[in-house]
Amino acid sequence: MVSGIVPALHTARAGLNEALKESGRSGSAARGSQRLRGLLVVSEVSLALVAIIGAGLFARSFQLARPIHPGFDTSRMLVSSLSLSTAGYAVPDRKQFCFRLRERLEAQPGIVGVTYADYIPLGFHPGSWEELDIEGYEKGRSENMQISRNVVAPGYFKVLGIPLLGGRDFSERDDLAKPVKRVMIVNETFARRYFGGGYPIGRRVHGWGEWFTVVGVVKDSKYRTPNEAAQPYFYVPFKQVYRADLGIAVYIRAAGDPSQALGTLRREVRSMDPNVSVYDAMPFTEYISASLFAQKVAASLLSVLGLVALVLAALGLYSVMAYSITQRTHEIGIRVALGAKSSDVLGPVVRQGMGLTLVGLVVGVAAAAAVTRLAAGLLVNVSATDPLIFAGAALFLAAVGLAACMVPALRATRIDPNTALRCQ
Repeated sequence: MVSGIVPALHTARAGLNEALKESGRSGSAARGSQRLRGLLVVSEVSLALVAIIGAGLFARSFQLARPIHPGFDTSRMLVSSLSLSTAGYAVPDRKQFCFRLRERLEAQPGIVGVTYADYIPLGFHPGSWEELDIEGYEKGRSENMQISRNVVAPGYFKVLGIPLLGGRDFSERDDLAKPVKRVMIVNETFARRYFGGGYPIGRRVHGWGEWFTVVGVVKDSKYRTPNEAAQPYFYVPFKQVYRADLGIAVYIRAAGDPSQALGTLRREVRSMDPNVSVYDAMPFTEYISASLFAQKVAASLLSVLGLVALVLAALGLYSVMAYSITQRTHEIGIRVALGAKSSDVLGPVVRQGMGLTLVGLVVGVAAAAAVTRLAAGLLVNVSATDPLIFAGAALFLAAVGLAACMVPALRATRIDPNTALRCQ
């Protein structure tokens, strides 16, 4: 409706003298109409370029993010969640259920290792944190001490392949038996930032209203997104910290295809309690693809929008050039009758179309540079102003624009002078 109303209003406002001038021997369209058509083409080209550049950036980001090593081994690993709260299990019973389930699973053929925690990294869930007070560390006035963490069972680091850099892993003795000796394992960034590069083992950290002693240091890994910078992170024992509001995630490393371990998991859970649900079970490699969901969706969506915008820009440019040639039929006929060559007719038409395309490309590059910076946080190993993607998209769109101009331009070279001279 808008596309029809705008030219209709423009035509209704045109005076008789202007209309007579537009149909005169010059055959040239009114300047207002030319500017409006040119503006539409420039807008279409610039918007198409923004969409194509966006699609290119996110597609490249998705391609580069997939091989990033997260700091743990996801191969042949099945992850799943258990719902014990809905089956009426109290916290002590949940701990015992997980311990017994691990023992039963580890005894099954084809199962290499089993562990459990309250959180699976690199998924849709952002994870949890705890406000910490670190003995001997003077925090800044506005420093954020809400440090991300995971509540894990003994063997978690071995099953996931996270190297232990110092100290020891958790054991089944790290429980609530009196006297309770609460322990913690930190990653290397945590140790470097809060312990000043000193020996971290034996240092004390306050959280949950209790003092914890650091007993180990593990290598950094990825926790939320593949492109995140190294950040402090810590782990606490499942038996000491697990609460009623936390989830339960089971990790199973298989000897072969991890999907085959799902049947074993369901069978063992059902034999222990048929009321306990197993859900969100999938290979770990498939699970962490959730962290790339934004890049994948953006690349797919912008690819479709870019294709649509590209077609619209090409059609718009073709239409403007074809209409311009129709308006100049009489002029072109005179040129040909006076001996003009095909290149003399072809050149002005192509220059006019490519001029509009060039303006659209300049506007599009500027707009894309501003828009893509807003999405820089979602890109992995790709600059929001990557020159190769910008240049490639611009050259591709310029080639499409040239093709859209050449079709009506070549048609203009075949105009019959006798017919053109009689055209009014």
